[in-house]
Amino acid sequence: MRSHFHRQNVPLVVLFAACLAAVMLFFVHEREKRQALRERSVQASAGPRDQQIQHFVLTGFDDRGKKFWDLEGGTARIDPDQTVYLDDNVTLRLRDNTLVKTSKVTWAQNSSLMTTNAPVVVNREATVIHGRGAIGRPNESFIQINRDIRMTLNASAHLTCQGPMKVYYKENKMVFFRKVRVKDSRGVLSANRMDVFMDEHKKVDKVIAIGNVVIERGTDTTHSQRAIYSLLTGAVRLEGSPEITLHKGGAGFLDSAAGN
Repeated sequence: MRSHFHRQNVPLVVLFAACLAAVMLFFVHEREKRQALRERSVQASAGPRDQQIQHFVLTGFDDRGKKFWDLEGGTARIDPDQTVYLDDNVTLRLRDNTLVKTSKVTWAQNSSLMTTNAPVVVNREATVIHGRGAIGRPNESFIQINRDIRMTLNASAHLTCQGPMKVYYKENKMVFFRKVRVKDSRGVLSANRMDVFMDEHKKVDKVIAIGNVVIERGTDTTHSQRAIYSLLTGAVRLEGSPEITLHKGGAGFLDSAAGN
């Protein structure tokens, strides 16, 4: 009986083993297909490889075809969307001899927008501005430094503010925001905002302070809504019902101030 039972069931065992092998091969094949699909999907989403460039220079031209600015970096990486990531001694040179220096910049070619979170130094003639983070549109002669602004107005006058500050080169004008202070040998001028104007030689000519204007000279103080400060003469014109507090012996910074 035992021998007869064995002979009867041998084909069933073989058939079962064959079915099991077929099922295993099916699942292995499906797993390999899914893996291949995943790999192709990752490659497609990654797109072409980024381009790596040494000593990258980008040049912009004005409406008349004349060179307006150069953006230069020691190294650059260009992604498939044509966004350029510059590193290593990045310099923006404008036609009016303005230099903007930082350590890294992202340049979006489709919007002509330059951005950085790194420390920034702007040099223009005798004016030097330090800050952190910047946004720039060189085609529009516009640069904004985001925060922690320090600026040398002349040999004895210095400006600081929390930022941002905006530079309008075509208008020879800079605008500073948030806790703006100008300090020189005569005293301290502070306000919510200050507009700094430059003369035809690109040197700072005057400062217009706007909002909560306070002038301090030793123990003497004055408050107004607006003040116009000439760097050449040191004269200050106060506007908006100024209030002045003078102490005995006070002189100098407030002597030339006049109010409406």
